[in-house]
Order: sequence, then structure tokens, then C-alpha cells
Amino acid sequence: MNRLSAQTQMIVAGVIIVVIAVAGLFLGILPVFDKTRQMDARISALDGQIMTENAVVASRQSAKAQAAQTEVDLIKIANQVPESPELPSLIINLQDTANQAGLVFAQITPQTPAAVLGADGQPLGYSSIQIEVKVEGQWADIIQYVRTLSKYTRGIRVKSVALNGVDATETQERYVGAKLVLEVYTMSVINVNKPAVPSVPATPAADAQPSQ
Repeated sequence: MNRLSAQTQMIVAGVIIVVIAVAGLFLGILPVFDKTRQMDARISALDGQIMTENAVVASRQSAKAQAAQTEVDLIKIANQVPESPELPSLIINLQDTANQAGLVFAQITPQTPAAVLGADGQPLGYSSIQIEVKVEGQWADIIQYVRTLSKYTRGIRVKSVALNGVDATETQERYVGAKLVLEVYTMSVINVNKPAVPSVPATPAADAQPSQ
């Protein structure tokens, strides 16, 4: 009986130990696991927020870069097609370029600015100016001159080039005369639809009579 009682006591003690272990598991370890799962969930949420914020920052940086590039492009266009014709400075540049190429800048003739029209005959919002330039020199120098014009900051289109060889004389070596037809553009709009309005004198004529 005593031996059975001892076994019973051992069984009871084992059960108590298991119960204590299970209670410890539920009361100690499982809350830690639950907190870990909660932390994992918070970390995942924070990772998602970080990714979203990184995407927003990247988008803003891209928009800023595009805005900066757009501003650079606008400045470039403004230099190529300025608001006003700026013909005096352009003429000086054309003459300096000819002199640097070893050419004689013989003549320049700007034409009257004209509005650029669309297919419907309406102005497109900018104007063109045709310029005739005559230079004299050697063939290779003229080719170099034309190439240099294409590198101008101001947009220039070479419409045509007419060459004429001039024979040598006692005082002059043989040279080539070139007539270049250039075209430049300006954002100044010329109204071609409205007729010109005659100017009105600021003061009436001496023999003018007052109205009745």
C-alpha cells in the first residue's frame, strides 16, 4: 500500500510538473511569441511605409530632374529662337566668323521679317528672317564657314549656297565668291492679317475747322 502510495505520489508529482510546464508555456513563452508576431507585423508595416515613402521621394526627384531639364531645354530654345530678332549682334557674329575663317565679308542683306504660316494660312506664333550673305575666299574656307554656322547658339538654317569662281588677275589671286541665303527665327509675331492703320497726326492742321 505504501509502495502504491509512493507510485501515486510520483504520478501526481509528474502531473503537477507537466501542469506547471504547460502553465509556464502559456504564461511565459507564448506571450513572447505573440509579441514577436506583433513586432513582425509592425516591421512589415514599417517596411511598406518606407517603400512607399522611397517611391514618393524617387518620384519627386524624377519630377525635379525633369523640371530642371525642361528649364535647360527652354533656355536652349530661347537662345536659338529669341524673343526679338537681335540682328545687330547676329551680323557681328557672322562677320567675326567669316574673318576667323579667312574670308572677306563682302555684303550682308537682311530681308523684312515675315510671319511663319501654317497650312491654314494662320501665323504659327513665330517669324522668320531671311538674310543674304556674300563672302569671298578659298573653297575650303567657305566650307568651314558653313559648318561653323550650324554650330551657332542662335538657330540658323542655310537655305542655299551659290558659288562663283573668280579668275586670278595681276593683283588678285583666284578666289571663290559665295552667296549664302540664311534663315533665322524669332518669337516676335508679325500680324499679317490686319491691314495697316494709317497714323493720325498728334495735332490738327493749322487750317482745320472745329466740328459743328
